[in-house]
Amino acid sequence: MNQEVAKVILWEENQKDFLKKFYDLQFTPRVGEEVYLKKEKWKVTRVEHDVEISEINIYMELIKKVKQDKSSNSLNTSK
Repeated sequence: MNQEVAKVILWEENQKDFLKKFYDLQFTPRVGEEVYLKKEKWKVTRVEHDVEISEINIYMELIKKVKQDKSSNSLNTSK
């Protein structure tokens, strides 16, 4: 049985340029799954398979880190 190598392309959602290309990736992340790439966490938003050219496009969005606002902890008590 001959298996073709699929090209997997990771895209940032709503961007024209890709983040990374892989060939013969052992697994494909599913929608909603988190991926660690380029020292940041990404969430898969959609996956498109193009069977004719053995290509898988994975669209992701950056998970924003929640930063605690230290200024909200100090209350202004002057009247």
